[in-house]
Parts: sequence; C-alpha cells; structure tokens
Amino acid sequence: MQIDLAFSVDLLGSDTVAAKANQLYYIHREALKRRQIDELWKARRASSPRSLAKVLLTDSVVDAIRKELRQQSGHNIDPKDLARLLRTTIIRPECFDRDNGTASKTKKGQE
Repeated sequence: MQIDLAFSVDLLGSDTVAAKANQLYYIHREALKRRQIDELWKARRASSPRSLAKVLLTDSVVDAIRKELRQQSGHNIDPKDLARLLRTTIIRPECFDRDNGTASKTKKGQE
C-alpha cells in the first residue's frame, strides 16, 4: 500500500490565514461530500515527479526528444541510450521504483 500526501497545512507557519483556511477547506464536511479532496489528490498525483518521469520515459516522448536533438545537433542518438541518459542524469532518482530504476507505476492506494 502506498500513501500519498494530498496536502498539508502548517498552522503556525508564515502563510496567511486565508491560505491556511483554503487548504483546510478540503477536510470540511461540504468538500468531503463533493469528494473535492479526491480531485485535489488526482491533480497532485498527475503532476507529481513520478508521474512526470513516467511520461518522460514513454517511447513517444523519448522519440520526440531524439528527433529534436538530431535536428539541433545533427547526431542521431539511440533511443535506449537517450532513455538511459534521462534516467541517470536528468530525472531525480527518487522518481523511480527502487527495485528496477523505472518510473513508478503505482495506483492510488496500491503498490
């Protein structure tokens, strides 16, 4: 099971009272009835580093990067080498599964 933080509020922090109240709204009864925290979670999950790393390493994105690099430099890099370079030099290590170095593919509440 994987637990992802949807939001956090530091009540003693330097944020304005309005900003803190806006975040706390997600645990208000009305917001829970409307399942707005689920929408917030989906938005955060979609833009998380793991999700972005997963997209960056898809065949279509790697191919588009390879084509752009070929156009700019004249060098035609192998897609496997480009994906390896992205994994080892561009994308932060915590964006990957610990076991195999691939972008995480976990679903909400599952590992």
